[in-house]
Amino acid sequence: MHLDPPVFGLVPPSPSPVWFVSNGETTVGPVATALLKRGVAYGKIPDSCVVSPPAGTWRRLEAVREIAALWKRPGAPSGPAVPERLVRLESLAPARIRDQDEVCYQVTRLAMALTGAESGMFQFRERNSWSMTTRCVLGPMSQEMLYERLAPIDPLLRSALRGTPIFGPQHGPAERALAKRFATTQGGVGGAAMIPIFVGSSLRAMLELSRPVRAFRCDDLQRAERIAQRALYQHES
Repeated sequence: MHLDPPVFGLVPPSPSPVWFVSNGETTVGPVATALLKRGVAYGKIPDSCVVSPPAGTWRRLEAVREIAALWKRPGAPSGPAVPERLVRLESLAPARIRDQDEVCYQVTRLAMALTGAESGMFQFRERNSWSMTTRCVLGPMSQEMLYERLAPIDPLLRSALRGTPIFGPQHGPAERALAKRFATTQGGVGGAAMIPIFVGSSLRAMLELSRPVRAFRCDDLQRAERIAQRALYQHES
């Protein structure tokens, strides 16, 4: 998958995201991103703290894009090595797991970790089947789609069959269907993406991700795609 355009959220994110900050004992906030960044830069917020958007889930500081960029600068305060961490996660792609449900679970779990997604789903098509079935649902959302077959007229499935990822504003039927798919997720849909996963020329899966605050980064989606492709290839080899 080649994603040159910027990835826009399905629901326009707040122009000024805010965060709650916790050291495990005390929680403060909401704090604007700019103030959070200054607190980290001047050592007022320890690296061990976690943050959460309103009605969201707790995550490490490096999950905030501005903090990750700050730690990359020469002379900046030391923080977790974000690129190295992502490389380690990417290298954990499931190797030769024979159980299909386990493969689907591990791919979805790693893709969520790589992209900072709050919720994820994995639609899978067995080699000799024409139907796509939801084999994994992770995150604070309804499990009602688990093991449900997608209808042939499903807009996301049609996009996937064309090899078209979905990651933009909800102007079309596929984008609206993706937002609806994650309607029950606890934090709401601030950004969502559907990545078709091919093995050779055959569509074998659809990886769907959602998070409450902002859109996904293109390079993170590409890492998630590589993990899924590698895992399915190894599963079938």
